[in-house]
Amino acid sequence: MNAVMANMKKISRLYRYAFVTALALGQLGTGTANAHDQDDRGGSGAKSPAVLAARAQVFKANPQMVKSIMEGGGFGTELSYAVANSMYSRTDQTAIAEARARLKVEAVAPRTWLLRFPIVNVVVFETDEGLVLVDSGYAPAGPALAETLKQLSHKPLHTVILTHFHADHAFGAWALMEQKPRVVTEQRFIAQMELDMRSNGLIARNNQQSVADVPRTWADAVRPTQTFQDKTTLTIGGEDFVLTHARGETEDQIWVAVPGRSIVASADYFQGFLPNAGNGKRRQRYPEEWAQALRDMAALKPRLLLPAHGPAMTRPEEIQDRLPAQAQMLDSISSQVVAGLNSGARRDQVIEKVALPPQLAKRSDARELYVSAKDIGRMVVSEYSGWWDDIPSHWRPAPLDHEARELVQLAGGARQVIQRAVALADSNPELASHLADWAWYADSDDPEVAQGALNVYARRVAKPLPTQEVLVYAEHMVRLQLRLNELNSKRAASASQSSTAH
Repeated sequence: MNAVMANMKKISRLYRYAFVTALALGQLGTGTANAHDQDDRGGSGAKSPAVLAARAQVFKANPQMVKSIMEGGGFGTELSYAVANSMYSRTDQTAIAEARARLKVEAVAPRTWLLRFPIVNVVVFETDEGLVLVDSGYAPAGPALAETLKQLSHKPLHTVILTHFHADHAFGAWALMEQKPRVVTEQRFIAQMELDMRSNGLIARNNQQSVADVPRTWADAVRPTQTFQDKTTLTIGGEDFVLTHARGETEDQIWVAVPGRSIVASADYFQGFLPNAGNGKRRQRYPEEWAQALRDMAALKPRLLLPAHGPAMTRPEEIQDRLPAQAQMLDSISSQVVAGLNSGARRDQVIEKVALPPQLAKRSDARELYVSAKDIGRMVVSEYSGWWDDIPSHWRPAPLDHEARELVQLAGGARQVIQRAVALADSNPELASHLADWAWYADSDDPEVAQGALNVYARRVAKPLPTQEVLVYAEHMVRLQLRLNELNSKRAASASQSSTAH
């Protein structure tokens, strides 16, 4: 009985760590620790005990990794695991309850509110004609959003402006449709949403969502009732709302100015750290146009800036400092990359040299919490050129596992390579990771290789890293741990059978 109780306590501890892991990984825009696993819903997010145990082991052994993920993953706001893993769900009662319980309503100006849900904000303006929303949050926010609007004002809901098609901005509107508001987007919104519908499995995997929740048709998403191209002005209740398109985080993204109130709702253009303009798991982003949008906002000299993530910016002098500074960051990265490409340098050499100027790098809003300057540089490269990386053999490469097997054979075997990788892990973790990958892809059935690769990546995540980067490593480490557990279990079973036979 004592042994059973001890085992139950051990399992309980593992599941607590698994919960922390899921919390860390379950935010919008991040990868998943089991990107190649499938759950019973047909999508990412497997919940098998083996996967949960592997997750728990990895995160318990690497506490800095959790800190790195959490540091940037909340986007300057509170993070909720239940919400983050159910961004598209209209029926997840836990996520709906979390969104309702954690909502903070901030009156930021007369007849103006910032609704701060976990992860994302919604802006509410009351006009003489009715309420105007900028964004609607994620699907689980819908019920709380509908309830809150009725508490804030007796005015009807007039217009919902969706700044772009992402799940945390456009999907809460479903709960408002019985009020029949006008839904306004830039015209590219429709095509971008339909690309997500077409690639629903990929979207689910990259965003840690159930593929069953990701829309496949417009029956599962709110279609705009009015679209515009580039720029338009909506006059509602005698007030102008100026909607301006600028490709940035997405093709369709817009920002909203309310000149009569000297307010700008900045959508995802401003972030309180180095902007998420270099996300390796998303479609093309546009750092140069993003920078221009920030300058255009600053040129209006607003008294109040309401971002989609993080707190309101209430001091005009802070707005005039932060927006141009982030524009300079993006411009600097882009200029460095374009100059490097024009020089004829190989792309990896171009990216290796990318760095923010010292006067910008020391700023708090230049912190590499979610992506790095080099990540943004890679996004600039993809905007200017094709997929080839200037290495001749990569135009038509051999399959990676073939390459890996040949290389480790030349080196004397996978164990020789993984031992060298482990030896390099502290002094050169980047190079060590290459060696570990070759050993792993050459022989994933060797527990020494799996353990060595796990050790190499553990060293890599032992220091603070941008959220997106560490999530990629976390995903791989959980897969390594899962395989190592399987191999060790087989070895133990074999030893037990051998002992019994004797």
